[in-house]
Amino acid sequence: MKVQGCTALVTGANQGIGRGFVEVLLERGAARVYATARRPETLADLVALDPKRVVALPLDITNAAQRHAVFAQASDINLLINNAGIAGSETPAERRFLGASSLDDARTVMETDCWAHVEMCRGFAPHLIRNNAANGSAIINIISIGALFCVIEYSSYSAAKSALAMATIGLRAELEPSNVSVHGVFTGAVESRMSAKGTHAKATAPDHAREVLSAVEAGKDDIYAGLGAQAMYDEIRKDPEAFQRGRIARYRSTPMK
Repeated sequence: MKVQGCTALVTGANQGIGRGFVEVLLERGAARVYATARRPETLADLVALDPKRVVALPLDITNAAQRHAVFAQASDINLLINNAGIAGSETPAERRFLGASSLDDARTVMETDCWAHVEMCRGFAPHLIRNNAANGSAIINIISIGALFCVIEYSSYSAAKSALAMATIGLRAELEPSNVSVHGVFTGAVESRMSAKGTHAKATAPDHAREVLSAVEAGKDDIYAGLGAQAMYDEIRKDPEAFQRGRIARYRSTPMK
């Protein structure tokens, strides 16, 4: 898969990681970028970067009618970047399983962060297969390093991202014979809306996008991008149980909210 000359679609493109991808796709010579967001008016400054190449489309990835409209409007893509997602309720207890008043928020997170991404892949798969002759085609699923262990403060988010990681492998296996590569990105610390409250150091969204796109062009299936992602993956691999026990201990030592 070559980025130069590609036609790409990016979900959740109006800020953070998604915006970084749009900027770097333009930087690397993409022919066209469909930038999507729930409120397309928030994409005006991205379109202004290059009105001939950036096309703004309305898309709530959980809305079936909007998905189908985008499948038709962007049928020429050969690169799909599934980035849009949510972290869950602003109320910490609602992001856990026993502490939550119900599982409604967890179901919304799973629908948004896993099943809607799979639906995007299903809808665009025929187009990606048809359009892969020149530069190849690819799907990039933005997952999270938090898919590899339970971030207990965001248990429903970790569960959804873990499910997406498994779905990504299944999609990869199904699309491999059609020469459509499927990449899972296990993001570390990156400047985004979700990470805005944290005071820890973070990679910039454009630097994250450069790292991911270079890895895709190099043919890497699983990509550890963003500050600390590779180091955390290496630590988890050494002793997964000890790593998770450490996270549980940290959670238990923090005052319950």
